[in-house]
Amino acid sequence: MSILWSLPSRLVVLSCIWSLCLAQFEYLGYPPGYPEPVEDQYTAPQIPADVPRIQLRLAGEKRKHNEGRLEVLYEGEWGTVCDDDFNIHAAQVVCRELGYSEAVSWAPSAKYGKGDGRIWFDNVHCTGKEKTLAQCESNGIGVSDCKHSEDVGVVCSDKRIPGFRFLSPLNNNVDPLVRLRGGGVVGEGRVEVLKNGEWGTICDDHWNLVSATVVCRELGFGTAKEALSGGQLGQGMGPVHMNEVQCSGFEKSVTECQFNMDKDSEGCSHEEDAGVRCNVPAMGFQQRLRLSGGRNPFEGRVEVLVERNGSLVWGTVCSEGWGTMEAMVVCRQLGLGFASNAFQETWYWPGAVSADAVVMSGVRCAGTEMSLSHCLHHGDHLSCPKGGARHAAGVSCSETAPDLVLNPQVVEQTTYIEDRPMFMLQCAYEENCLASTSSSTPANSYRRLLRFSSQIHNNGQSDFRPKASRDSWVWHDCHRHYHSMEIFTHYDLLSLNGSKVAEGHKASFCLEDSECDEGIEKKYECANFGEQGITVGCWDTYRHDIDCQWVDITDVKPGDYTFQIVINPNYEVAESDYTNNVVKCKSRYDGHRIWMYNCHIGKTHCFS
Repeated sequence: MSILWSLPSRLVVLSCIWSLCLAQFEYLGYPPGYPEPVEDQYTAPQIPADVPRIQLRLAGEKRKHNEGRLEVLYEGEWGTVCDDDFNIHAAQVVCRELGYSEAVSWAPSAKYGKGDGRIWFDNVHCTGKEKTLAQCESNGIGVSDCKHSEDVGVVCSDKRIPGFRFLSPLNNNVDPLVRLRGGGVVGEGRVEVLKNGEWGTICDDHWNLVSATVVCRELGFGTAKEALSGGQLGQGMGPVHMNEVQCSGFEKSVTECQFNMDKDSEGCSHEEDAGVRCNVPAMGFQQRLRLSGGRNPFEGRVEVLVERNGSLVWGTVCSEGWGTMEAMVVCRQLGLGFASNAFQETWYWPGAVSADAVVMSGVRCAGTEMSLSHCLHHGDHLSCPKGGARHAAGVSCSETAPDLVLNPQVVEQTTYIEDRPMFMLQCAYEENCLASTSSSTPANSYRRLLRFSSQIHNNGQSDFRPKASRDSWVWHDCHRHYHSMEIFTHYDLLSLNGSKVAEGHKASFCLEDSECDEGIEKKYECANFGEQGITVGCWDTYRHDIDCQWVDITDVKPGDYTFQIVINPNYEVAESDYTNNVVKCKSRYDGHRIWMYNCHIGKTHCFS
């Protein structure tokens, strides 16, 4: 009988996570030469409950960080403000709401370029004393007869309100504009920005410590210790959103920095993706965890420091259910990079006998936690039938890791339907690549297959290799090849409410380099029973015309669906980023044809 996590245990975990968030923000730094408040901490003024909640930003072309087209976020949608009746008093309210000490001027007639979306405010009348633009008199939110050629701009003073901190009620509902990907430890990664609903990268032209520091502070860390160039922390996918970025150091987001609007991606490839390494506040996480018995500092039995009967003792972690996600958290907490393996037996790594007792069980991590103690676990109610010692959890860590990313456009462009006779599907039937109703299908009947190609790139820092050693690969005589991974991809057709209506998987799996970026040589080829893997900078293409590269939709009714592909679904092989392992497409099936559209890199349920 499994033990459920008790309410007190959940509260402890939540308390820890909340404390961590507070700790990060307490260590927010300020630009060099900027007066850091000691006692007076200015916060955005409290707004009455009956006033609409909005958020402001400055945007547009050819501008400094403290000027631009005024944009308003309301009910999840960004829009603009009309210049009719706008004056310096309204600009004063705007600038103070954005954390600047005062307004310098304002500009009519879309000086900073035309915006898009709704025009949220028109005929705005402010006294200058309002706490938010939403308190000023206007025609009403969304009521306007203006065009975007009348979008108003604002110029604020360079000087910011000392210690200003945003306490916007929208913060919990607005997706971040910047994130780090591909880093092995907290506070480092490839910089990605969100633009028009799509994540993209920053080109490293002119990338420096000042701009990197803006990113670090925006994410709740200290200053940057390194500004990385040349895709050192892995290459991204999709567009390059910003090029020739130049920050003053005072911006609250790198998206406010100046950059070349005319050349956001021209001449830049993902080989030039910019990254950062931030100074991270010391929070003592490393002192409560250690690896014991390994041949080097990057491997060993996991031991944690806990309080028992008023004293601190070291003990082991129960290995039941221990996997890659849990190992990832351990490696990150110790500053050792990525997990290369998660072990459920560690008899070959004898630790100190005094630390053999199990002190943590039922550990379940999402993989993004900063400390193992932040993961769900049984708390004081330990349950571990096999005990610790030789069956304790273990890890091996690595400074680099692969990162598989599926190309959404290839899926969208290659999808079609084939009606294939059952007598031509015997190998696929043996390898369980058809729906269960195929067992009663006569040999001269047909199965309807949704076919497509998949192109899987390795954008990480090390080669992707199957977890199983070559001597344990399984030979499949029907298709005449080895399976190095029985389940490498899941293919699912889902109803609009998320329930599964048809499924497939890539069982006939052969990892190899189909093509590579210029200058990179192919290393892996399955022919003649060769080595399997995907080299960094290469991709493996599974063409639409090979067995099992499909979903059997014989029993699916016409309608609208979501098509989902998940790579490495069981996390068998460690990667630097699992959030980009999913592609989702909208799909419409009329009983004869199928349309696949809006394919994009999505999220697995673990990261929603």
